Amino acid sequence: MLTDVYTNPELNAGPSGALPPPFDQLVTDQTLTEAQAREVLAALAVHTRPEAQPPEPKSPRVGIAARLAEIGAYLGAALVLAAGIVVVAQQWGDMSYGGRVAVMAGTTFALVLAAGLLVLFAHGRPWADVPNGDTLRRLSGTLLSLGAAAAYGTVMVAMLSEQEFVSDTEGGVASILGGLVAFAILVFARLWADTPLGEIGMMGAVGAVTAGVIQLAAVDRMTVIQWTLLVIGLGWALIGTFTNLMRHHTLVTALGLLGALYVSAVITEEAWSQRLALATLILVSLAVYLVRPLWPYIAAATIAAVVLTVVWVGEAVGAAMALLAAGMVILVLAGGALMLHRHKTVGPLE
Repeated sequence: MLTDVYTNPELNAGPSGALPPPFDQLVTDQTLTEAQAREVLAALAVHTRPEAQPPEPKSPRVGIAARLAEIGAYLGAALVLAAGIVVVAQQWGDMSYGGRVAVMAGTTFALVLAAGLLVLFAHGRPWADVPNGDTLRRLSGTLLSLGAAAAYGTVMVAMLSEQEFVSDTEGGVASILGGLVAFAILVFARLWADTPLGEIGMMGAVGAVTAGVIQLAAVDRMTVIQWTLLVIGLGWALIGTFTNLMRHHTLVTALGLLGALYVSAVITEEAWSQRLALATLILVSLAVYLVRPLWPYIAAATIAAVVLTVVWVGEAVGAAMALLAAGMVILVLAGGALMLHRHKTVGPLE
């Protein structure tokens, strides 16, 4: 009742109006004088008056002209790039070493320069404050991603194109340096023009560096390679889940788990290693899902469990039937637990 008195303007008595029921009773019982009751009522009305909330900022609308311009930019760039690839591919065998390096370096410089000009256009302001800023951010991020790929190719061409025979050491060093240069460009893209493509490129750059390290170390055991790539995939997933280093968290998490699932299921030099890798992926995914219920983890755990079951059981029909029965029991128990949890949480309807 008091809440209604405080918040309902029709019940707030003025200097000479009738007091609301709670207050006139207090005056009748001589607990308060009429003047005191009116002062208390006025003070409560002031302190309970809702404050005006500032309007929520509206996201800038992008016009159809800006969208068409963006589509035209992408299509035009794709046609120019495709034509350049065709022309260069036809002349590549006849080009000198310097000509090949110049073509790759020039392409890298043009892409990074174009993206840099778009970033400078923002003058350090957030993209939301720049006219058509969201479109420009995507364009510059795409150009930087392509520039990173071209930079990797430039390093590879500069270090290996004159070699008739490439040793593991030379190939590993070139892959490491190329991956580091591409990663540096993509870090700039992450800071100034972040896009999903750029973060995918960062994972690719790390993969190139990892491949170079494996090649440089002359690792020929597939088991070592499998576990190295498994750790890297899970590492990317955890970075995407528990840190703010990446902006597109779900994408990075899903790609990391996809890579971990791929190397666990495909690399099969040692059967025990494959089974242990799949089991590790399942346990890590389920453990993280208990803390952060993101769909990539439960999806990865489910697929890995299916693959592990098929690999482990093989063609044994008896074992398959046992697993089928165990799976049915787990499903029934899980369903019952969910129903019980729902009943305790929601409670009976009144």
